[in-house]
Amino acid sequence: MWLLLSTEKLRKLNMFKIKKIDSLFFTSFICFISLTLTGCSDGGVSKSSQTIEKNSDVSPYLIENDHTVGSNNAPVTIVEYASVACGACANWHNQVYPELKSKYVDTGKVKYVFREFITGVPEYADAGFMIALCAPEENYFKNIALQFKRQQQIFKMGSEGKAREAYIGIAKSAGLSEDKFLECMQNQELRSEYRNKMQSGKDMGINATPTFIINGKQEKVFTLESIEELIIPLIGVTEIKEDTIEDSTSTEAISG
Repeated sequence: MWLLLSTEKLRKLNMFKIKKIDSLFFTSFICFISLTLTGCSDGGVSKSSQTIEKNSDVSPYLIENDHTVGSNNAPVTIVEYASVACGACANWHNQVYPELKSKYVDTGKVKYVFREFITGVPEYADAGFMIALCAPEENYFKNIALQFKRQQQIFKMGSEGKAREAYIGIAKSAGLSEDKFLECMQNQELRSEYRNKMQSGKDMGINATPTFIINGKQEKVFTLESIEELIIPLIGVTEIKEDTIEDSTSTEAISG
């Protein structure tokens, strides 16, 4: 019922919520709810507009403000809708993605696209996405990877009432000062940017994470083997030689 309250009334509730969630994340959640109630703005300024301008004529599978890794000429595009507050997403990124990147993304066979989608604890996911978007563009994937790597630590700190400290640490690793982090949490344009991408997933019926789209088709693939069954015919590869596989066991490789 409280979701129907005005943003101003929600702000006044902060004094009653302080023991459960710090003011920073409550403010972030107010912004999140405000956008839910009023809708997303169109034509917002985007940090990644330069990237999209470069990619817009390359692949029919990309949308505005997409963040991508891999060759523009890759025959396969894998889009993932994921949340940095989703345990299954963290498992996939920590255990599956490094080898997928080494074998297929780094070798020009696959373009990988990450799209923000809120699941899990919404204020955690929102804060994580906002940090990644506020950080310098070249640090986007590195920061997303770091959040997956530290997810259990973040959850633990959150349970101890230290979520703010956890995300300040994440922000600093992305090159943001504490003041810039606080400013970032108020940036409605960037929040609208990721919510527009989230809406694109909802329009396709996506309601859970991780969800994968391979060359425009939603697929239930969660292991490297199940992904390979679909992409190998598309890239014309019948065998992957072991000596061409680079060792990529760290999630930091996502920044490449």
